[in-house]
Amino acid sequence: GGSLFNLWVFRNIIKSRNRWQAKLLKPVPRKDYTRPAPLIIQGVDELQIAKTVRQSSRKTKPGLSDRILITTGYYPVTRRQMKQSWRYLRGLVREGPRTELDIEATVNQIGRQGLLLEPVFISPRVNRTELLLLIDQGGSMIPFHRLSHRLTETALQAGRWGKTTIYYFHNCPVDYLYHDRDHLEAESITMILSQLAVQWTVVLMFSDGGAARGGLNPQRIELTKAFLGQLKQQVRAMAWLNPMPCNRWTGTTAGEIRPLVPMFEFSREGLQNAINVLRVR
Repeated sequence: GGSLFNLWVFRNIIKSRNRWQAKLLKPVPRKDYTRPAPLIIQGVDELQIAKTVRQSSRKTKPGLSDRILITTGYYPVTRRQMKQSWRYLRGLVREGPRTELDIEATVNQIGRQGLLLEPVFISPRVNRTELLLLIDQGGSMIPFHRLSHRLTETALQAGRWGKTTIYYFHNCPVDYLYHDRDHLEAESITMILSQLAVQWTVVLMFSDGGAARGGLNPQRIELTKAFLGQLKQQVRAMAWLNPMPCNRWTGTTAGEIRPLVPMFEFSREGLQNAINVLRVR
């Protein structure tokens, strides 16, 4: 009879505690991030977004069957899908006041003592991940500006981690990164890297890596290699999202960069794979 009473009391404590925690731990919007500048795109960029498809035509010459079509209103990943993928980015650690009921420890304590004297509490899990987004802006990336804006926007909206910071560059980060899309407000790469929390910072780069124009630039390869080597020493993990399909990387600068960093095509599967690289399991 005593054991049944203890279990009944314990069950009611759990229900009461869960209701209390639900009110106490209600999410509060975070302000610890850098918001992107308002999206102001004029001319053709306002109307276009790159849609990469494989187009086969009877009149097309052999070897020219892969084409890039510029259309409107197309995104390889929907806003909802991006938000869903971002939620998998986490690095959980228990810290802070012990406000969360440890059910397993409490049950074990009842088993040892034969009755419920006092429930056991532990610190809640906190997502300490700090996301650094590096966005290639301008040049061959112009058709993908809207796509990059959606990527950063959904990261800020869906992210439940510690911090999100966004910087911009053109072709390859050299000496400086920029807080704005127009590359007016610069900050030295050395200073930025010195401020990162190595244990928790993960980096996602968004760039075509030269694949959009199909060129091979040895200087860009060497500069990118140097930057990635510098970055690797200061972060926990990094990945690269490429808006061009992977079958167009071969023979380009992107194809030479690919062995240096996990690089994925920007699709739903590619975004999820990139986030899996950045996750702490």
